[in-house]
Amino acid sequence: MRAITLFVLLGARQFCFAGEETNIVAMSEWSTPVASSDGQTLRGRMLIAQEHSLAHRVAWPETAFYLELQNVSGAVGAPMQIYFDPGRSLQCEVLDSYGKSPPSVGGAGSGAGINACWITLPHGSTIRLRASMYGYGRKPGDGFLIQMSPPSRQRWDIQSGDPNAYFMSGTLTVTTPLDHVARNFDATRSIWTGTLELPKMNLLLPKP
Repeated sequence: MRAITLFVLLGARQFCFAGEETNIVAMSEWSTPVASSDGQTLRGRMLIAQEHSLAHRVAWPETAFYLELQNVSGAVGAPMQIYFDPGRSLQCEVLDSYGKSPPSVGGAGSGAGINACWITLPHGSTIRLRASMYGYGRKPGDGFLIQMSPPSRQRWDIQSGDPNAYFMSGTLTVTTPLDHVARNFDATRSIWTGTLELPKMNLLLPKP
């Protein structure tokens, strides 16, 4: 009886996670893992979802850009420390199959960007981090409106009916702030710095 109960609970848990993933409309493959000089190894991938954040009250959803980061270090040690500053460390590119960007379209939104902060990532764990601004999106069926956080402010507007197929790629370059002082030697060794080359993903417009 205990085994049956456990099976039911696990099935329900998996169903809940599957339900949450229905908002995702684009996802890249994982990047090649990159190791720091002290062996901290990280990989990442990009995701786009059309959803409502908790503070977003407009009728139509946001186009939310996320980074997923995963600690794939070869040895267990102190939790990895990453200085996450998407407005400065993340550079993306959206191009069609002819190497052209989507046409610029005027428009506005209302929301905040993502502030820089330190992220703690234990061995073998994964974290999903918002990298785009809050409050930017389009009505269902009208396409994507991706607005990245300042000071980058990269923006792409892909409207419904655009016949071109668009692909997004990016690089994440993580550095440590010059004024950062680690608590001790082990804390210094736990910091990851480097560049992840994020694989290209297809930006398929969801059906209305």
